[in-house]
Amino acid sequence: MGILIIKKSKMNQMDIKLSKMQLIDLKNICKKGWGGYDKPYEELDEMVKNGLLTKSTGPFGDVVYRPTDAGRSYINALQ
Repeated sequence: MGILIIKKSKMNQMDIKLSKMQLIDLKNICKKGWGGYDKPYEELDEMVKNGLLTKSTGPFGDVVYRPTDAGRSYINALQ
């Protein structure tokens, strides 16, 4: 029986699994610095729970997601 060793980065990227659509959304939000949506989205809220995005109410009752430093680091590590 062998031993499996997994190296983890500071933000435990090995623990965070994102779908292809989540990666696209995160990359676009990081690029613009924010993302405005008419309603909350479960996929984005999952990234809020993982610490990759923050969520706040926008000026028009919309939902605004912004990247955290961890979110930017996650995208930069993939490139």
